[in-house]
Amino acid sequence: MSVARASIQKLPAVLLLASAALLSGCSDRVGMAEQSMTDIRNMPAQPIEDPPQAELVEDFVYSASRKRSPFLAPSLANAQSNTAPLDGVRPDITRPKEPLEQYELSQLTFRGIVTSPDGQQHALIQRPDGSVANVTVGNYLGLNDGRIVEITPTQINLIEIVPDSRAGFVEKPQSLVSPIS
Repeated sequence: MSVARASIQKLPAVLLLASAALLSGCSDRVGMAEQSMTDIRNMPAQPIEDPPQAELVEDFVYSASRKRSPFLAPSLANAQSNTAPLDGVRPDITRPKEPLEQYELSQLTFRGIVTSPDGQQHALIQRPDGSVANVTVGNYLGLNDGRIVEITPTQINLIEIVPDSRAGFVEKPQSLVSPIS
């Protein structure tokens, strides 16, 4: 038992020496970091470079404005070009407004599509109050006489009639995209 007791008594001394060695290593590292920071602070300030000069670029005239936009779905481009009357675009003020035309498009949420037994697609639109309405191609949404021209699984494409300072009104493609893609 005396051998065991002697080794137990030596254990705290060994731990004390090991912790002292570790702590001295830490203080050595801290001292080195402090010395490095002091050296950096004592260095002279570096000069600041001047900002680069802007290059002048010639004006570019886009000559393909009469062609179809590559960023516009072909179905929207066809619907937009086929519905333009000869005397200019005007909203139909005699048409009775549909229920979803009292909301901005940003207030409406496209939740998905349901296909009827006869194959017609109905889009499910959630109103701001949480209720859901169904619409089909040809229905109207939004404040700008937005007529639905296409319903896909991920979005509803429509053509809006918006005011234009030059021509009175113009047709503008718009999409209501599902938040779940």
